[in-house]
Amino acid sequence: MHQPVTELQIDVGLSITVTDAGDWIVKADGRDFQLKEISDFYRAWLLLERPFPDVKAAFDQIASNAKKTIPFPFAKLIASALKAKSGEWTDRAMLWVSFLTEAEKASLKDLFIEARDSKWASQKSRQLARQHLTRIERSR
Repeated sequence: MHQPVTELQIDVGLSITVTDAGDWIVKADGRDFQLKEISDFYRAWLLLERPFPDVKAAFDQIASNAKKTIPFPFAKLIASALKAKSGEWTDRAMLWVSFLTEAEKASLKDLFIEARDSKWASQKSRQLARQHLTRIERSR
């Protein structure tokens, strides 16, 4: 019999899990870092290199095994990558935006504006930001 999955390995010595208190954390080299504020999520950017459905399924399983109902805050991970103003991480984050709820997308509006108007984001990411902003405006 195998152990239930309780954490997702994202790199050597780097994993994400949920605590008994229901908080998502990054475990890095024996230390725990809470994922609360947007600025905490840079340690989790490597997740953006994976397909969203795979990561979501893994986190849903981890939360279920830990008997927690707190979903992983994907919008904060995406916001963190967009705030970095890095073409590479913005491109990766923008691919995940379509999986967010409308409310989560709306919470990223200011970051979409920054990406749309930026010089650092790729043309594709600027176009996606423009599309998301148009949808946010229409849904009001």
